[in-house]
Amino acid sequence: MNTYRFAFQSTATILMALAFLTTGGCYVRTTARTTSPGVTVQTQSQTPSGVVVLESSCVQGAQEICNGLDDNCNGQIDEGCGYSSGDVQITLAWNTGADLDLYVYDPQGTRIFYGAPQAPSGGVLDQDARGNCNTSQPNNRIENVFWGGTQPPSGRYTVEVHYWAGDQCSSASGPTTGVVSISVGGSILGTYQLMLSADQRATFATFDIP
Repeated sequence: MNTYRFAFQSTATILMALAFLTTGGCYVRTTARTTSPGVTVQTQSQTPSGVVVLESSCVQGAQEICNGLDDNCNGQIDEGCGYSSGDVQITLAWNTGADLDLYVYDPQGTRIFYGAPQAPSGGVLDQDARGNCNTSQPNNRIENVFWGGTQPPSGRYTVEVHYWAGDQCSSASGPTTGVVSISVGGSILGTYQLMLSADQRATFATFDIP
């Protein structure tokens, strides 16, 4: 059984990947220097209703759990869970049998999702989960997009999540809480918690790689 942690507890040893500046609980602007040479990331996110920016925390040396979070502070999300990390990694995990879909738009405007899992820019959806619509799939409540190998293209990336309601196997699950973590250049750029109802779509995070 997967474990999903949506509340974070303080510990004596916590690596803060980023500091968040918020105004009115909605607008988030973050500037961070990542560990990849020459890659500087600046993020602006207008978070819609039902989306919360989490203060990401982790513990050095902790066991990595398949939960859409960087548990052990190494800048990778869910390593060892069967999907990949890279210079850019975006991972969605959720807590019901719903079928949530992760969409990532690359700087060329290409949409990476279950219907087009590979982009010319190098982005790959390597974990397309179906929740209760595919109960035999390992980690069937986690989706993952990554850019590996060469440096990802410069420009703006946009992250979106959709609650697919085309079948009872998904829509019967009711309101669903998800968490999305974004890693760029070996640092966690942001972690978001969102609540979605059937057929709801949330576009909630953008980031720029110069």
